[in-house]
Amino acid sequence: MFGIQGSGSSKPLTPQEKKEYQKAYEKGHDLFKKALEAYGCAGSNPHKKEKLKQVMDETLNVMQETTRAYLREGKKGGGDQKKLLQDYQEYIENPSKENRVKLMEDVDHLKNF
Repeated sequence: MFGIQGSGSSKPLTPQEKKEYQKAYEKGHDLFKKALEAYGCAGSNPHKKEKLKQVMDETLNVMQETTRAYLREGKKGGGDQKKLLQDYQEYIENPSKENRVKLMEDVDHLKNF
């Protein structure tokens, strides 16, 4: 994607890299929200739900890579990222409105890192 280095790297991100990461995160954020809404409306269609879950999984991976890059910069967010993944798994196992709200709060919170 952007040539993300391992978490042991101490090389700071350039302003251009920061912009690229932010764009990638925002694009992922928007796509994740759309897929999440569609997942909630998919009802009992297992094929559609599985496709939407794949979109959400891939989007979360992009968002995680972006967050990791910012964490290398000394920004906070590691615990927030773990909470996002935990709430995502809870939502997939039990797609209740409450779990969806928690998940979206996590996604929106990390968008502002």
